[in-house]
Amino acid sequence: MLDDSTLDKPYAQKIEQVTRHWSGKHHQVVWGINLRSLLWTDGDCHIPCDYRVTDFANDGLTKNDHFQSLIGHAHARGFTPQCVVFDSWYSSLKNLKTIRSYDWHWLTRLKSNRLVNLDVHGNRPVSELPISENGTILHLKGYGLIKVFKIVTTDFRLSSGQPTTCK
Repeated sequence: MLDDSTLDKPYAQKIEQVTRHWSGKHHQVVWGINLRSLLWTDGDCHIPCDYRVTDFANDGLTKNDHFQSLIGHAHARGFTPQCVVFDSWYSSLKNLKTIRSYDWHWLTRLKSNRLVNLDVHGNRPVSELPISENGTILHLKGYGLIKVFKIVTTDFRLSSGQPTTCK
């Protein structure tokens, strides 16, 4: 599982790695440190495995560069995940192809305007296509065949928010 977090630092603009980042917590751009984390989970236990701190001004690395670095290091360390999970911010073709190059599977959200081809009528935004309840095989432009599921919810909480203890 790979995700980023903004560590709020509203009064620390003079600390070297504090810059402006989007905060999902505050739903706006805030001053903070942007941290990308890679963790392993079996659904119950969550174990941090690697991280990167955004320092674009000094290293010039983008969020996708960090993603590929984290995934590449996990592969080099012998990880063999059943699935790599991440949000749509990391769903670039290069990232998806990097995961595929390791023979790993991935799960992410696609933005509604991603171009896919269901039939011979050409590429269209995924939001315009009928998606089966059991998933639909589509051709993702520039990538290849993928299975897409449509999930409709008004509650974006993915967990109860209760801490999990690993035994």
